[in-house]
Amino acid sequence: MLGVQAGLRMSALPATRHLPPPEFANSGVLSQLAPRSSRRKITTGLDPRSLVDPAIWSGPLFHVDSNKGDDGRTGLGGFDGDFSQAVRTIYRAFELGNATGAAYRVGVKPGLYQESSFTKNGQREPSQPVAILGWGGAVRYRTGPHSVTWADQGGTFTTSLSAVRRVFRSDETTEAGIARELTHVGDAGVCAATPNSWCDISGTIHVNIGAVPGPSDIILLRSFHGARFLSHSHDLYLEDIHCEGGITGTLHCDATATRNIVGVRSSFRYAAPSNPSASYDAVRIRRTAGLCAFFDCDASGGAKDGWSFHEDGNAGMEVLLGNCRGTGNGAGTATSCNGFTTHDGVVAAVLGGVFGYSSNGTEMHCIQNTKTWCLGTSAIARDSDGISVAFKCSNAAQMWLEKTQADAGGAGTALAIEANGGTVLTRGHQSRAGGAATSNGGSISTF
Repeated sequence: MLGVQAGLRMSALPATRHLPPPEFANSGVLSQLAPRSSRRKITTGLDPRSLVDPAIWSGPLFHVDSNKGDDGRTGLGGFDGDFSQAVRTIYRAFELGNATGAAYRVGVKPGLYQESSFTKNGQREPSQPVAILGWGGAVRYRTGPHSVTWADQGGTFTTSLSAVRRVFRSDETTEAGIARELTHVGDAGVCAATPNSWCDISGTIHVNIGAVPGPSDIILLRSFHGARFLSHSHDLYLEDIHCEGGITGTLHCDATATRNIVGVRSSFRYAAPSNPSASYDAVRIRRTAGLCAFFDCDASGGAKDGWSFHEDGNAGMEVLLGNCRGTGNGAGTATSCNGFTTHDGVVAAVLGGVFGYSSNGTEMHCIQNTKTWCLGTSAIARDSDGISVAFKCSNAAQMWLEKTQADAGGAGTALAIEANGGTVLTRGHQSRAGGAATSNGGSISTF
């Protein structure tokens, strides 16, 4: 069984070059991959910035500073990194950049950003090719406050805040390595009697964590759109951007488009839908014909899936994840929750990374006519619904597992690999725990 620390790393690989399956020959960037391993990390040799429109990198840089910025300014400095004329919100930088009619960059000063400051609750989006960059460090955006004052009510602690949808403890993490979510209960009395719970009484939030919460100990996610891009149809690049919350997904790209989406050293966690019965993913990308590439990124704590990719009638999506992570996904009554999933005809390469501890689903689930190559990837299944599956291939999908690890455990059925109509091919795969099963004509063999 993989321990929490040991399991949340890729398996060690020999320092040799690996090539994608021949079935990837007609893919674009994915067909040209020749990844290598180095110190338990897979490298591709790709420059992420080269994967988007080069006009972005010569375009103007609009500066954003949440502390000292002013949305009445131009956002343009005397040189890149001059924040003297910075605006305050990211969405104001979008407005100024869009007005140029050409590709541009948004340089965001490291710090804390909250609520409507990203897309003005979904009302402002880029309309040109754009890069959103943490300028010299991490940008931390949340669809709620970063600090609140708590009042002792004798059994619970309260603060006034409307439209709260999910609540987490930032001072305590789960075995999945993410903040512990508090249980939503119906009234203050039940909250007082239930450790690690919360309730909302007409805009008064009660929490019970068995101790006095500090100002930043509780993550309160409100009913706001965060990094939601429904109309933006050009290349999008994100670097050092860390988002929490979002009604329709933490990162949600949904325009029918031919373009590339690239993320580097970024995280997208804790999607918080306004309707609990309509749960959404941490990263939700639809209808993009082109490359969706993420390097050293995290999609965890989604209300449904972690990483979710659908063509939805716009064929030609390719996905590349390099040393990424998707853990602790699935909340409440949501079903079919996966750490990583592809649909339709998506072609994907998952290099390294860890996916695990989802609820009511599978860690790596490839569906329909997809093709997925996993190299050095770890999947840890611990599903409380009684069926834990690490790698699953359904319908007519194909999955190649090379130097991968599966650890499926817990009560009930535990499967390291399941082929439900799909074809799974393995090379150097290790199943630390859990069995293998085929159904509906599925097969598991080597390559």
